[in-house]
Amino acid sequence: MQETKIVKWFRNTGLAILLAGIAISLAPHQAKASDEIIFTYEGATQSVDLEELQTFADTGETSPALDFLLNFGKQNPLMIRWILNQEFPADTTLVYDLLNTAPGEYVLSQTSNIVGTRSERANIRALRGALVASASDDNIISLIELLDNYPTQKVYVNGKLLAKARKNLSQFIEETSRYIQIPVSFNLY
Repeated sequence: MQETKIVKWFRNTGLAILLAGIAISLAPHQAKASDEIIFTYEGATQSVDLEELQTFADTGETSPALDFLLNFGKQNPLMIRWILNQEFPADTTLVYDLLNTAPGEYVLSQTSNIVGTRSERANIRALRGALVASASDDNIISLIELLDNYPTQKVYVNGKLLAKARKNLSQFIEETSRYIQIPVSFNLY
């Protein structure tokens, strides 16, 4: 009975939340100053250069734009830094194969509500490409790396959905860890 609830929850929201968490936790790579991340949160919009986000992930140093986002969203900077730097092992072939299945397409579709383009055109293909590219060099995915590999100049992140996904991911990991061991490292940089 309990297993059925977990399977149902995982099917409905777990995959999307897990992928969003992975997407949010990409390992840092060299940022391109022209790339821009546009965060939206309850009607507010704030643009942040990928370089600023990379600096924050590496050192904890915030820019005025990041300060505004953290304060407006009432987010803990240490937690956001952890999310940006959290690394997930990801075999490139497995990621590619899984994301090209019906459940994989569903996960990409749900995740593209959080991370995507303004027009929402080709979000699934772009997200799939960014995830595969992120895994291809070292078989590890993190949010910074995902954002760096996203194939558009501007990436839009829905902060409200991201915060909800973070909360749901934490609950999912807690529930799932009762039944299986999930290797999650909590490294703060």
